[in-house]
Amino acid sequence: MELSQEELAFFSNMFADKTPEQTEESGHALSIKSEIPSNLYQVFEQSKLTLLAEISHYQLWFPLEMTIENGEFKPVLGTPEIVDIQNGERSWRGGDFVNVELQDQKGKAHDLLSLSSTGIAFRVSDRRSLKRILNEKSLCISLPNEEQVALEFEAVRVERDVVAAKIAKVQRGRDRLRKFLFNLHRNENQQLYQGLQS
Repeated sequence: MELSQEELAFFSNMFADKTPEQTEESGHALSIKSEIPSNLYQVFEQSKLTLLAEISHYQLWFPLEMTIENGEFKPVLGTPEIVDIQNGERSWRGGDFVNVELQDQKGKAHDLLSLSSTGIAFRVSDRRSLKRILNEKSLCISLPNEEQVALEFEAVRVERDVVAAKIAKVQRGRDRLRKFLFNLHRNENQQLYQGLQS
């Protein structure tokens, strides 16, 4: 993901050399320097930062990596985690899946009902497979563009042929899953992103 011109200008201004400003109450001088002492390079290069964007009742938490090249900060935004804060904080769940297939370890397809970065709900196509799937606790999601996400789950609720589960571990494709969910959120909530997309 690339930064927009406004975001680059913000970071540029944030780390630009400024003359110290005096605050009236404390009398302390505040200054920001863009040149990092060499003994602090390692701290900045290994730090994990997050950038929060709030759109309506959604929070988008972008992982932000800062690298230093020739004494300048180079920010790199990752794909965000989407949190729905309307009824308490929980990962946003998508529910409209086109060209997405859910399979168990034997390659049998099942209906994907909802998906987030932390949970999944699906309908087992063959009730005789339910016990086996619950024992295996492993699924594979084929995303559009033939991308694969392999995950392990822990069942939270089972009602007839519907399983609601939390994702215990994404074995392969965590970034692909995040990108898919982010793009799904943008498609389902286009009015929220108007004026933000280039």
